[in-house]
Amino acid sequence: MFFTFCFLLSLTHKYKMAQLVPFHRPAPQAFTWSLIAALQLIRERRALNTTFITNRNHTAAWNQVANNVFAATGFVCTSDQCRSKWNALKRGYENMERILANNPNSFPLQSPNNFDHACFMEMSDQFWVAHSN
Repeated sequence: MFFTFCFLLSLTHKYKMAQLVPFHRPAPQAFTWSLIAALQLIRERRALNTTFITNRNHTAAWNQVANNVFAATGFVCTSDQCRSKWNALKRGYENMERILANNPNSFPLQSPNNFDHACFMEMSDQFWVAHSN
């Protein structure tokens, strides 16, 4: 072992090779929602819609959503990840609605992604929109 190290060290000096680079762990894999978990998120958000409407602080409700998504699908996500995904799903739904209506108000449009297409019907009742009596 010592001989190998000395040999490599002499090669480094002889051929002006680069120094050994310290090992760095690769970045953790990006968090990615599955379609099944996203559809369950919509269902859980729908089930707690009254809570979201009546309470100003949604922290406990998002915690419940995250726990229910895990219980139903085994998909581990935090309340913040649920909230962020919910907002992305709403934006995607609204974008798809504009596209299907030929964008009458000339809002900027995005190309729909797989979640937009797959979740559109599940969100088509717009349960989160407050309706006046």
